[in-house]
Amino acid sequence: MDAPPLPDDPRDWPADPFALLGVPRSVSEADLKRAYTRLIRKYKPDHAPDEFRRIREAYEAAIEMSRWYRDAPPHAPDVPPPFPAATFSAPEGGASPEPVPGTPRPFVDPVAAAWADAGRGAFADAYAALAAVEREGGDRPDVPLRLYWLLALRPALDADRTRHDWLALALTRAGLGGPAVELYRRELAAAPEALYGPYTALLDHPEAPGAALLALASLRLDAAAAHECWLKIELDLDALARRVRELDEVLWLNHLANVIGRIACRQPSVALQCTPHLGNLKHLELRHPEAFDRIDRDWTLAELWNRSLLVPEPIRRAVAFGWGPGRRGALRAVSEWARAAPAEALRKCDRVNGPQAALLAAFARMLEAHRDEAGPWDEFPPELVRGLVRARLAPALRVLYAQARPEVLQFLLAERIDPNELVAACAVDGEPLVRTFAARVREDGALALVYRAATAFG
Repeated sequence: MDAPPLPDDPRDWPADPFALLGVPRSVSEADLKRAYTRLIRKYKPDHAPDEFRRIREAYEAAIEMSRWYRDAPPHAPDVPPPFPAATFSAPEGGASPEPVPGTPRPFVDPVAAAWADAGRGAFADAYAALAAVEREGGDRPDVPLRLYWLLALRPALDADRTRHDWLALALTRAGLGGPAVELYRRELAAAPEALYGPYTALLDHPEAPGAALLALASLRLDAAAAHECWLKIELDLDALARRVRELDEVLWLNHLANVIGRIACRQPSVALQCTPHLGNLKHLELRHPEAFDRIDRDWTLAELWNRSLLVPEPIRRAVAFGWGPGRRGALRAVSEWARAAPAEALRKCDRVNGPQAALLAAFARMLEAHRDEAGPWDEFPPELVRGLVRARLAPALRVLYAQARPEVLQFLLAERIDPNELVAACAVDGEPLVRTFAARVREDGALALVYRAATAFG
């Protein structure tokens, strides 16, 4: 990274951490680390402790700031990015021009001036100026957002407030819309605390339109279900029910269906509170049968889930999370379980039969969706697969398939060959024994399930 050298005198170093490190604000963490490493090779802590401290502080600040900046929506002009660099131009000669008598002084926006201070690293001055603007009673939507950014990066700037107070104000001031919603989504994804405190009464905001209420409730549902905050889901349902006349009926129906899908297995008592609200929407059944069909399927699955004692617990938990945000962690737990003892996982899946097999089918659909999100994987040439099968599984081809399954699974995992790849390659083999083997693998749903679970995360 070719950055201009820093001045010899540290007092002349830029206050902006990105400028000090010689990187743009959209820099990746890897490039930030490279820039930091380049500087500390020159300014070692034992030879230049003050310079090293300045570089270290700039690096830590830039890491935190760049995460917000890099993750920001691609186009949101009314969202202030974290501390855009202020640019200044001085007249030639370095002297400020004398004002012409009688000429009115140009208006200086105090918010823009404060934000320029933040860009220079004067965070405390910027926060004090913006807080003063807010105290004066303005209703600018960008002021609480800028205050939020400052406290997100420097929590010690205010002993009485947190960034959450400013974000909740920004949400209500925007009628639960605008750029603040994306910031709130990030907070919810980071920690369940964003369900509480100043965010508790968001759904009671009187000026929020119905669509915004449901959109925000959906974000809160995802977070509450992932962290099993059942009371919050219950209270949010009550808040929406009080304003049901303001809600679009179809959106309300879909929200209720999502609640049931997220929690019917783990907390059916709360999911049952959707029932009376669904009763008031029965007139939509002919026009929107898919929503009611999904609700029926989820309730059936929940009933099976509560009786499915033979289904391995990691798979039960993954199915319970459904399609919500918490499913990734649950899927990873299944993957670790299957990878640790694949033959034992296969044996336990073999024990599941009858109606309980529907849970394995539901889990298989979750795995398939996860694989689709991850994108295509590299496939082996069919002739290579056939050669590996002949070389590595020759003894297994000559015994009962049921006896060879653990060995087949270990082979697939070791070579990273998906069962479908093996079937496609070997189904056209010239040797009848190999074709028969491929047919057995095609019918072995448990083998494919354990393989895909074990390899779901690489």
